Amino acid sequence: MEEKMKKFIPLFVLIGVALIAFAVYVAINRLGMATVSAQPAGFFLGLWQGIIVILAFIVSWFDSNITIYQAGNDGFWYNLGYILGLSIALGGGARASTPRKKAKKQK
Repeated sequence: MEEKMKKFIPLFVLIGVALIAFAVYVAINRLGMATVSAQPAGFFLGLWQGIIVILAFIVSWFDSNITIYQAGNDGFWYNLGYILGLSIALGGGARASTPRKKAKKQK
């Protein structure tokens, strides 16, 4: 019985990856992803779009209507939210706040 199940593992992995990719694409399209023809965006939409920027970049390869930055925005507040979202998504500031190891003194 175990040998029969081992044959299906690659198939299960492939189906799982396809389902995850499809779910990510649908979630991004429905959850406030920046598009070419969208309404003006404010602070909170900028924050959200900054957090999901990596997923937006991947999806933009397959859908030319998806962008990683919304051109039609409200200006300063959108930009502030976007920068904060980017720092959350990409770990901005986390490295600066970690203590550095002291170099061992060689005698």
